[in-house]
Amino acid sequence: MKTTLQARGGNGFSFVEVIFTIAIIGIMSSLVVSAISNASRDAHRVMGRQQQAAVQSALTAWVMAQTRIGNTAQVRSLESVRTAYNALGTTSARFNLLVPNPSSPDPNLRAGFLDQTTADHFLDYTTGTERLKTSALDSAKQYLTLPTWQSGDFPRVDLVNE
Repeated sequence: MKTTLQARGGNGFSFVEVIFTIAIIGIMSSLVVSAISNASRDAHRVMGRQQQAAVQSALTAWVMAQTRIGNTAQVRSLESVRTAYNALGTTSARFNLLVPNPSSPDPNLRAGFLDQTTADHFLDYTTGTERLKTSALDSAKQYLTLPTWQSGDFPRVDLVNE
């Protein structure tokens, strides 16, 4: 008596079994690829949130530095600081308040409120637009804005989806 394999004429897979196996492998690989691409986008979004927090921290430090007049004990009101901030009118002009300015006589402005590398990274990706961007924000299809500082509030950095 011949066994079933000998009756089929070989020890391999049939054509239908091969097609079915390839289909299963294809489905599994598409699931893996989609999971990886979602993880990458999620990582860029986390980096975007961290960059938003860094700019928010720098903005808060700028406000605190502006409330003190030089090295004296005199202080400016938040209202006058808010008026100066809102007078700039654009996100890029407001962002430039946070960037190191080596030619400034004020030590706070000379050092800046963001480190030079971070500021340069934002400036490289933000050229010609009012949207603050970095490579991570660009990949996540997001950007930062510095909206008008509202009375009774504190200035904020908004993370916006494109």
